[in-house]
Amino acid sequence: MSTTHPKDVESPLARQTLLDREQVRPVDQQQPVIRMLPRLRVVVLGGRSIVDRGRDVLLPLVEELRAAISGDPLLIATGAGIRARHALGVGLDLGLPTGALAEIAGREAEQNGHLVAALLAEQGVAYLGHDTVAHQLPVHLAASNAAVTNGYPPYGVHELPSAAGKIPAHRTDTGALLLADAWGAASLTYVRDVDGVLDGDTVLREASAADLLADAARTLPIDREALRTLQRARHVRSVQIVDGTVAGNLTKALAGEHVGTVVSA
Repeated sequence: MSTTHPKDVESPLARQTLLDREQVRPVDQQQPVIRMLPRLRVVVLGGRSIVDRGRDVLLPLVEELRAAISGDPLLIATGAGIRARHALGVGLDLGLPTGALAEIAGREAEQNGHLVAALLAEQGVAYLGHDTVAHQLPVHLAASNAAVTNGYPPYGVHELPSAAGKIPAHRTDTGALLLADAWGAASLTYVRDVDGVLDGDTVLREASAADLLADAARTLPIDREALRTLQRARHVRSVQIVDGTVAGNLTKALAGEHVGTVVSA
C-alpha cells in the first residue's frame, strides 16, 4: 500500500502568512514590478471642468488628441460631470448606500466616454468598458493606438465606506491613476479648466502629494484620494495638472513639457 506524502510547491511564500507584512515584505520586494505598457500616456478629461463645457472647450482638445494619436499609445479616461451630481443628490435623498451611489456616478462617466470616443471614431478609437480596458487594452491599442474608457473605478457596491458622509471616495482621478499604475504608464495628465494647483494667486509649478494633503483647507483640482494613492503607486510617481482651455497645453504636456503643476509622490 503506497503512502502519499504531501508536497510543497517551492516558493518564497511557502509557510508565510499574507496577513503579516513583516513576513511577506522580503518576498514582495525581491523583483521589480514590470511595466506592461511602458510607453502608454494616460489623459484624464474632467467631467464638469471639460466635457460639460461642450464644443467650445471639448472640440479643440479632441483635435489635440487626434494629432497625438500618431505618437506613443494613448488612453483617454473621462470623468463624471454635473449630471452625476444631480443623480447623487437624488440618491442621497433616497438614502442609498455608498456602493449604490458609486454605480450611479460611474454610469455618467461612462456616458462622457462614449461622447469622446464618438468624436474620435474616424481615427478608429473606441470606448472600452472596465473589463475590456483591464484585460484587452494592448490589442485595442495595436489596432488604433488610442482608446477611451471610463475613469471611474469599478468598485461599485464594493466601494469602501467614506470617512465622512456617503459620497464615494474613489472617483475618476483615483481610478485613472490605478489604471495607469497597473499598466505601467509613462505619464498621467489631468486636464482641467484651471492652470494647476493654486497657492493664493500663484500657480505652483511643483508640489508634493504630502504637502498638498497636509493643508486640509486647500482647494485642489484633483481628488485627495488620488494624492493618497499616488504616494503608494509603483510606476506613476508624478502627475501633471494642466489647463485644457488653453490651446496647445495638452499637446505640450503629452510631449513631456512642464506646462501646469507637477505633483510628485
